[in-house]
Amino acid sequence: MPDNLPLFEPMVLAGVVEKLPAPAALTMTNRLPKRSHPFPVAAWDVIGGSRQVAKPNVPNSEAHIVPTHGMSQETASFIYTREKKTFQPTTLHWLRKPGTVANLEKAEEAVLREVRDLNLRVDNYVEWCAWQALTGQIVIDTPQVQAVVDYKFPASHKPTVSTSWASATPQQIVDDVTAWKRLISRDGRVIGKEAYVTDLTMSRVFRAFAAGAANLLSDRSKDEYYRSGTLPGFLQMDWNIVDSYYDLDDGTAAGFLPDDAIVLGNFDEGRPFEILEGPTADDEAPEGYTGKFSKSWKSPDPSSRQILLEYHFLPVITRPEQFVYVGDVAPG
Repeated sequence: MPDNLPLFEPMVLAGVVEKLPAPAALTMTNRLPKRSHPFPVAAWDVIGGSRQVAKPNVPNSEAHIVPTHGMSQETASFIYTREKKTFQPTTLHWLRKPGTVANLEKAEEAVLREVRDLNLRVDNYVEWCAWQALTGQIVIDTPQVQAVVDYKFPASHKPTVSTSWASATPQQIVDDVTAWKRLISRDGRVIGKEAYVTDLTMSRVFRAFAAGAANLLSDRSKDEYYRSGTLPGFLQMDWNIVDSYYDLDDGTAAGFLPDDAIVLGNFDEGRPFEILEGPTADDEAPEGYTGKFSKSWKSPDPSSRQILLEYHFLPVITRPEQFVYVGDVAPG
């Protein structure tokens, strides 16, 4: 069997990586639109607006001069990932060994499994960065990189609760959510349509409304909660359960969205949240190439085959006033 397995060919490898889907559990990686930005530094507009109304005028008179739409431009370096996998000499020998078509298929499956894993590592990091952006900032602190990206969330859009949802009454929870939705309507000039929570946070809401003699939930709502873990239409919002995790360096698992944190917002109007894809930094990439770049090569001593995946990206929030992040609804 030749060493240059089809998956090792540059065009084939690039095509495979491009078509690999992110797991459905990676909510933001799947839903956020992507935009090519072939410049070395990411730049995006933070768009404000005005609640002012037009003034009356009379015919044949000069129009009132009004200020331009509120806007500022932000810049930041792209987040850069570059990782590779190495196939050891013994593995390469097995891949080269003559055999049947079945052996070739097994070899391709083995390589594809590693390519998928490499791609998943990148997708997991994109997902982590997207959820961090929704907190108002991304903080990167590794031995190689220390950086902060500030998304200009108003302080009022990172509120706290007055009463822990672990013991809050239904009315207190309603008051909290209503106040947060009002922030989005007042400052973002859109309707807050979606909330993202973990199942533990959703269970706090359910217990508050279903507990005791008050029992404020209908049987239909209870049945839906037991079936799906959420309460569709609760307070005129879509409540989405985030149940995806990543591994920390010590091997423990952490949620992309922590328990007792809530993200509320409008993700649709005005394209408020997207991922910029920057130019690759690899010298072998085509001129102006953006997006995930992959390549494969063979090292002669020791004999090994390496597969590399590189991605230059940055989540950007152009309308921060359309979101609210609550870090802990059950403090204490």
